[in-house]
Amino acid sequence: MGQAKQKRQAGARISWCRTCTYCCVLPKIMALDKPMYRRCGHIHDQGCGIFGQPERPAACLSYNCAYLSARLTESPDRNRIPHPLDAGAYFHRDPVEKAVVLFVDPDRPELWKGSAIPDLMRHVLRGGETLVIFDRGYQMIVQAPEHLDAILARDFVAFAIEQGRKPDFPEFAEWPGR
Repeated sequence: MGQAKQKRQAGARISWCRTCTYCCVLPKIMALDKPMYRRCGHIHDQGCGIFGQPERPAACLSYNCAYLSARLTESPDRNRIPHPLDAGAYFHRDPVEKAVVLFVDPDRPELWKGSAIPDLMRHVLRGGETLVIFDRGYQMIVQAPEHLDAILARDFVAFAIEQGRKPDFPEFAEWPGR
């Protein structure tokens, strides 16, 4: 019997997130006054310390990355979307904008390129949606599959730095791995 089944039978809460906290570290969370690239103060024991508590903001309660959403809804894509920790990135559909937002792990910025994410993003782009990539303090807006291919072929952030482009999010300068 697997560990998850053993834990579930023992009454423990099982999370598809495992120890992933990308959504608690990489994006800005206005409800918590948390800037981008800063660890949420509620992370405890490799997870949310206020999960299921009344003080957990609505923004956190309602948020699911694409991986988690696919698992919870039994989506046909559930086996195609890699776990964020395995891919070094996570993404979600922005409910307001017609866009998919991809956050890249700054400590493993090339890992996502070898996962299933690029193929999933090509499909998104062919469907007319925009892809917004956040990578090491830079934001890239991608609107066509060939633009994504250019990003996949090189390290966009290194190229931006070579060209003298300033980061879109200067708070990344304080990232612990820098």
